[in-house]
Amino acid sequence: MTVGKYLIRAATTLDSTALALLLNRIVEEGDKTAIDTTFDAREFQQWFITGPHCRSCVVAEATDGRLLGFQALERYHDLPEGWADIATFLDASARGKGIGKALREKTFEAAEALGIGVLRAVVRAQNAQAIAYYRECGFMPSDGYSSKEPAQQDADKVTLTRRL
Repeated sequence: MTVGKYLIRAATTLDSTALALLLNRIVEEGDKTAIDTTFDAREFQQWFITGPHCRSCVVAEATDGRLLGFQALERYHDLPEGWADIATFLDASARGKGIGKALREKTFEAAEALGIGVLRAVVRAQNAQAIAYYRECGFMPSDGYSSKEPAQQDADKVTLTRRL
């Protein structure tokens, strides 16, 4: 799927190095993700592309080949059947340009093809830009679904869900 100057496509293992570097820059920003460690290519691949929990990972690629962001669907055991977690990461230079919307369209297509009916986004509470993005995508605040007891929930995170 080409959107303007960007190609939205499935991530491959060949993207792992570039995507790990992109994610590491976001981690280093300090307030955009709950992830607090950096990744090498192998670790990135396991977390987002090839791990047993991975369901989909799509990337936004500029015409010059630079990867500008990615969106992943992951299915962990703490979620009910038919649910998946969604995670979106955009390079600072790519934010606010419609790339997240293009990633979303491709991710929603993948989710529906995989039989996923509900998406859950868990976002840092101070990341107003991410919360606004997910709200624009039709996500609503929720207590989420978790195996954790309510007292163990993280106060610095917001959970949003969306039915497809």
